[in-house]
Amino acid sequence: QKRKLQHFLSDMALLGSLQGFKYFQPWLRGKEELLLTVVNEDLGWRSPGFVVSRASSYSSTSSCNSSDASPSSSSPSLASQSSSPLAGEPLGLQDTLLPASPSEREIAVPEVNCTLFLLAGYVKYGRPYAWIRSNHERLVNIGGTDSMIKDTPMKLKSITDWIRVWDVISELVCLCTVPSPSNPFALDMRYIKSLPLPDRFLVTGGLLNFLEMYVVYGNRDELHYVEEVKPLRRLHVQSL
Repeated sequence: QKRKLQHFLSDMALLGSLQGFKYFQPWLRGKEELLLTVVNEDLGWRSPGFVVSRASSYSSTSSCNSSDASPSSSSPSLASQSSSPLAGEPLGLQDTLLPASPSEREIAVPEVNCTLFLLAGYVKYGRPYAWIRSNHERLVNIGGTDSMIKDTPMKLKSITDWIRVWDVISELVCLCTVPSPSNPFALDMRYIKSLPLPDRFLVTGGLLNFLEMYVVYGNRDELHYVEEVKPLRRLHVQSL
């Protein structure tokens, strides 16, 4: 189990170094914590000309069957607005397991139209957990103080099964983003192409490394994310 947790932390560190996803933005905070900013509403589906990724403009594994979801935000810096609760069953919480970074001391807050999550693999707990740090009323409809809800881990299938970090990311995007994206790991190619040449080369290389690993170890029944690899590889070679 310790070896399994180390693999999870290694995957989390790799994902936390990447940018350019359309529906979420990871921010690595230490070796055990990853902040994840997920878009609440994908405004791009209503306007094809809209620059979808607010998450990546500052600097998505399995298909989503949930009808509850949201576009990506930028750096977790500005206060976000609360959205109305999503339709369907409210997301459940597990028994209280306090994160190493309590919500009352949380300094990272996402921008408007985004929800902030904390994903962590603490050695003291021996397995990963995920906490919702903002806009919890969209997903959790239970009594209790805000701090209690934010400091209680979420009930997620990907956490119960504890497979790979991308399964957790995929489930969080499917739960949070509206409408639910068919590919949680879709890339914001417009943003990636706008980067300076050296940055573009590094970003495309890092994303390729991640997606190709995902192709090998991901769910073999859901390979729609492979469509991102071919144009990304072409852009990487052009950048080189």
